[in-house]
Amino acid sequence: MQENIIKIDGSFGEGGGQILRTSLSLSSITKKPFEIFNIRANRKTPGLSYQHLQAVNATAKVCNAEVTGNYLRSTDLKFYPGEIQTGTYRFDIGTAGSVPLVLQSVFYPLSLSDKPSSITVTGGTHVIHSPCSDYLKLQWLYFLKHTGFHAEIEIIKAGFYPRGNGEVFITIHPARPQHPLHIEDRGKLIQVMGISMVGNLDRAVAQRQQLQAKKRLSEYGIPHEISIEEAPSIGRGTLLLLTGKFEHSQCCYFSLGAIGKRAETVADEACDEFLSFLKTKGVVDEYLADQIIIPLALTKGTSYFITPRITQHLLTNIEVVKLFLPVTINVSGKLNEEGSVEIHQR
Repeated sequence: MQENIIKIDGSFGEGGGQILRTSLSLSSITKKPFEIFNIRANRKTPGLSYQHLQAVNATAKVCNAEVTGNYLRSTDLKFYPGEIQTGTYRFDIGTAGSVPLVLQSVFYPLSLSDKPSSITVTGGTHVIHSPCSDYLKLQWLYFLKHTGFHAEIEIIKAGFYPRGNGEVFITIHPARPQHPLHIEDRGKLIQVMGISMVGNLDRAVAQRQQLQAKKRLSEYGIPHEISIEEAPSIGRGTLLLLTGKFEHSQCCYFSLGAIGKRAETVADEACDEFLSFLKTKGVVDEYLADQIIIPLALTKGTSYFITPRITQHLLTNIEVVKLFLPVTINVSGKLNEEGSVEIHQR
C-alpha cells in the first residue's frame, strides 16, 4: 500500500486547501491512498486550519479511512480510504471556518453511493476566500443537477465572519453523473436575479445595497430583480449576490460586508465583477470553473466551457484531478485571461 500511495506536494500551483479537499474527495471515490506534504506551505499560517482539519476528519468518517497527521497546523498527512458509509452526519467546524468547503469534500463520495445521506455542518457560511452557502445553493448545485447529481441545500442559519456559528443542511441523493456539460455560447442575457441580505443588522443596510445594485444594473439597461432577506444570525454581516441568467447558462458573483465597508461598496463589488464578466465570452464564472472540474471529470463523455479568467485555482485543481482519474483535460488560454476548458473521461 505504501508503494502505491499518491504523493502530492501541497505547495504546488495555487498551494491552498483546495489541493487537500480535491484529494480527499477523489481518494474516497477511487480508493487510492495519498500523502500530501507541505500543506498550505505558502500561506501566512501553514498547515491545517480548523476548516481543513474538519474536512479531513469528515471525509475520513464517511469513508472509514485511516489517517495520520490529522491535527491542527499539520503540514503532512496520509489518507487511506475504506468503504463509503452513507447515513446522517453532523460536523462542527468550531470556528467561522468555511461550511461550504467542508460540504464539498464529502459531497461527491456520498453522491456516488447507493443510498441517500444527510449532513449538517456548523461554522462559517459567509466568509472571505470561499464560496458562500448561497452560491452553493444557487450556482454550484444548479450545474451539478445538469450533470446528474441530485441534492437539496437548506441554509438554517447564517454564519458571518468572525462569529461563524451558521448552520447548513444538505440532503444528498444517489447519483450517476451522465450528462457532460458542453456550452460554447451562453446566449442572450435574460435577467439578473439578486439577493441583498443582512444578518443581525438593520434592514436599511440591505435596502442601501439593493438600491445601489439596481442603480448600477439600470445604467446598462439590464433587467433585474433584487430581493431583500434578513437571515437569522448570531454575528453581523451582509451579502449582495447576483445571478446572471442567460439562454444557455448562468454566472454568479457576490460580495460580503465587513466592518467599515459601506453598503454601497458591497453592491459595487458584486456589480463590477458581473459587468466584467459580460465583457467576455465566458459561459460560467471563474469561481465555478474550478469547482466544476471534479463533477465533470466523473461524468462520461466530453465537457467544454469557456471561463472569463483562467485562474491558478483552476489549473491547480486540474492537476490534482488528473492524479486520481483517467481524464484528459485541455486548457486553451493564458493565466488570468479568458480561455476554454475541455474535459474528456478516457
